[in-house]
Amino acid sequence: MAFKLTQRKHAPYPEPPPPVSWAKFEGLRLKTNDGQEIGGWFADGRSDAPTVLFLHGNGGGRKHCLGRAEILAKELGCALMLISLRAHGDSTGDFNDIGLSARRDVVAAVDFLRDRRPGQPVVVFGVSLGSAAAAFAGGELGDDVDGYVLESPYQDLTTAVRNRTRAALPTPFEQIAYAGLRFAGLFLLPQLDEIAPVKAVAAIPERVPILIMSGEDDDLATPAEAKAIFDQVRTHARLESFPLAKHNNLAEVDPERYRRLIVGFTAGVHRPGGP
Repeated sequence: MAFKLTQRKHAPYPEPPPPVSWAKFEGLRLKTNDGQEIGGWFADGRSDAPTVLFLHGNGGGRKHCLGRAEILAKELGCALMLISLRAHGDSTGDFNDIGLSARRDVVAAVDFLRDRRPGQPVVVFGVSLGSAAAAFAGGELGDDVDGYVLESPYQDLTTAVRNRTRAALPTPFEQIAYAGLRFAGLFLLPQLDEIAPVKAVAAIPERVPILIMSGEDDDLATPAEAKAIFDQVRTHARLESFPLAKHNNLAEVDPERYRRLIVGFTAGVHRPGGP
């Protein structure tokens, strides 16, 4: 089971640019510094609007962020970039360490955006797995990113595994399953204890604002985990919880508040020395 959970869920599949009315996407391929090829879509925006990089959740692909992208395209005229993280969609890679290696995909995407739209603010918007990849990349990206949205983030991988065994199995079976997964994880993921967004997020520079959003009924990435991440960056972060929301359904539970939060946050992001 531990091996299965760290492998890609689906064989690579085509992800052509979607024919939407609110953006004109072009397909692209990015090369990471460890040799992976990452599939993506890019759509330009207004010259005075930020660029937003979207990172999907575990087992998904870049199409799952289209709803979020549509909001920011229509409301602010943002340039948009959506990528499929390694071991997902049409990107290469078979091993999924739940965001740690995918930080390299985020760095490659931000490098592309800095060349494509020099001088414009960049916001990295991650959902679940994507929020972990964003956090892990934060220290390396430094001042190249001007804002982060972390939606439904998990605290660390050991906690994430325990949450899932509790959600799937009754006691005492969940305790046995957790112990087995934890033991197997030592061999499959020697750096298991370092797969912890709660540690990585502290490396994001203090000048960079962070919006953290979580569902109050999320049993996979709990509100306590979002609070633990917030506590590491509280001087430049904002924590918003959604009553009745579970994992990754914040926009469905309260669409107007969700829209207002992400639009307001993104509109307030600026480059140092910019307008």
